[in-house]
Order: sequence, then structure tokens, then C-alpha cells
Amino acid sequence: MSPEDIQKAFGARSHAVSELQRLVEESEGQEFSGEQRAEYERISEDIDALDSKIQGGLSHLEREAKANTALENFRAMGDLTAPAQVEVSQERTDSELFRALLDGDIRTFTSEGERRDLTLGSAGAGGNLVTSTLYDRVIAKLEEEGAALAAGATLLNTASGEDMLIPTVTSHTTGALVAEGGTIGESDPAFGQSTLSTYKFGAIVDVSSELAADNGVGSFNVVNFVGDQGGAAVGRALSAEWTSGSGSSRPQGFDNATVGVTAASTSAITTDELIDVYHSITAPYRRDAAWVANDSTLKAVRKLKDGNNQYMWQPGLTVGAPDMLLGRPVHADTNMPEIGAAAVVATFGDFSKGYFARIAGGVRVEQTVADKWATDLVSVRFIVRGGGVIVDTNALRTLKMAAS
Repeated sequence: MSPEDIQKAFGARSHAVSELQRLVEESEGQEFSGEQRAEYERISEDIDALDSKIQGGLSHLEREAKANTALENFRAMGDLTAPAQVEVSQERTDSELFRALLDGDIRTFTSEGERRDLTLGSAGAGGNLVTSTLYDRVIAKLEEEGAALAAGATLLNTASGEDMLIPTVTSHTTGALVAEGGTIGESDPAFGQSTLSTYKFGAIVDVSSELAADNGVGSFNVVNFVGDQGGAAVGRALSAEWTSGSGSSRPQGFDNATVGVTAASTSAITTDELIDVYHSITAPYRRDAAWVANDSTLKAVRKLKDGNNQYMWQPGLTVGAPDMLLGRPVHADTNMPEIGAAAVVATFGDFSKGYFARIAGGVRVEQTVADKWATDLVSVRFIVRGGGVIVDTNALRTLKMAAS
């Protein structure tokens, strides 16, 4: 309640008191009529309500005054009690925050990643202007170590890590030819639901206090070194789950997709089997599909030929372009199994529709020396929360080797 509101309430109360006095004077000491008594009671209730409103407003102003005084006193104390992360998170780059972390000036910070219109690439395309954050380095490591993102999986960035319920369509509405005056049959889509949970992935990098004190002069930069080591560790762990996680108390990997073809052999793949995998998903999904397999599997596939003795493998013609197999991009993933009995050795399909990967929050970095007193080391801990789930069972199929 503002001071102006309180002033208006005082004015309304003064007017009500005047009305009450007028009513008493009009009665000239005689007993109130029924109409006068009703008006007297109404005015009295109005005065009581205004008294309560005024008292509440004055109490509010008193609390506000005390809070403002406390805030001014707090600010006058300087940075001694101000949380370090709140003070620096909006003004420093990740490199500066990491430097402050190693120096012991702050104990933790979270890298959320840059949000800019410029993209990384050549210097002329903005590479000189965009700062690489720790978050971006972890994303890059996810693409290097696994193929989920490179193959087109949908990446969801969420501020928190609560379970997400992802609606899925297990069958679509169908149409049919109907004769004139005929009855149109009902065909409703069937819906399913996938739960996209998050799980914690962590890594600890220990560095000596002497190395932590390095200011980056010369060819060695300790900030980049420690950041790359920790970022690579958590990125590698999460990437492996996006590929082959079981989905039980951990993310579900895309290699849990429905088996499209089971090979006849435990140790060899044929051209016909790859063609069968290609056609195990419907044409709409093949338009944006991609192949993912271990590098050793891809080496075997590179040697396959068609009926005209032509290699099925088509090398990428431009720098950075993926190789092609049956006209679709191929991506190597070290987390996929090698060729062996009952192994799922390849996944094919539209990853953008079939698989959702998730990162909750940013990359949290924390430092402590408490448990390293005797060895004079600095422990830097990296935490990432992420998950993954197959959301469209029609979009992805796998090639599985024979069991025996």
C-alpha cells in the first residue's frame, strides 16, 4: 500500500466520521428510526474497515523502511559478504572465471554457453569475434566423441532437470477411398509418451598449485588445459550414454532402436543386408536419415561392392562433408560396438525425429583444496546433467549381428 493510498484512506475516514456526526445531530437526541439505525451501522462498519486498512498500510511502510535501511547497511559492507558468483557471473568471460577459480577468488561458476548471432568458422565469418566458452567446448566434445548430435539428434537445453514427458505418435491417421454417399471410417492417431530424465555426470581434475598459478604467459595455458581436460571427460561420459545407454537408471542410447535387420553372420556384413536396413524404415524418414557405426565397422563397409563391382561407399567431395552410404551421410561413433556376435553395429534413420538429447543447465565448475592439503593440489570438479531418449520408434532401425 503506497503513502498516497494511506492518505486517501484517512480522507475517506474523516468523511465517514462527519457523516456519523451529521446523523446524530439530525436525530436531536431522539431514538434512531429503523432507517437511521441501518445507516449508522453501515457508516460504523466503513470506519472500522478504513481503520484496518490504514493500520495495515502503516505497518507495510514501516517494514519497507526497515528493509531499505538493512539493504543500505549490507551494501555499505562491500564485497566481504556478497556471494562471489552473483558478483562476477554477468561480467567476466569463462576464461576469467576459470582463472579466478584456480586462484581461489571464487569457489564455483556455471558456464551457460554463448548466445550470439555470429557463428564459429573462418576468421572472416566471425571466428575472431566469438569467444569459446567452456559449455561450447563440452558440446564440441560431445560431437567429437559420439555421433548423436552430428547425425542430427534434437538437442534440448533446459534450465532445470525435472523429467520431461515427450509425446510420441506410434501410428498415424489413415485415409481411404470412399464411394459417393459411403461412410467414412474413423482412423485416430495412436499416441505414446517418452520420459526424458536427466542424470549427473562428473569428473575431477587435480592440478598442482604451481601449475594453477601459471598466468598463461608463453605457449602453455593452464586455464585452457584444465578446462579441456574436465570438459572432455564429462562430454565423453554423456556422449557414450547417448549412443549406448540402457535407459535403466541412465539415459537411453539410440542403439536401443528397433532391430531392422539381423545379419546372417557373426563377423561379416553384406551389401544386401545394408540395403535391407535402408528400406527397413519408411521413405519419409529416409529423406533426412544418416548412418552411425563404429570406425572398425565402417572400415569393413568401405570394402563392400555392388553387383557392378563398384564400391557402395562414396567419399565426401568437399572438406567437412560426411561420406555417403546408399546416398545418406555416414558418421563414425567410437561408442558403437565393433562387429561381433549379437552386437548392434549400425543405426540408421532420421535422428532429428527419432532421438532427443538433453542438457539441463550449464557446465558447473567447482574448486577445493580442503582434501589436498598434504599434496598441495587444487581439485577442480566438473558437473553436467543430461539425458537422452528415443522418441519415435519408427524413425530409427539397427543392424544386429547374428548371435552365433
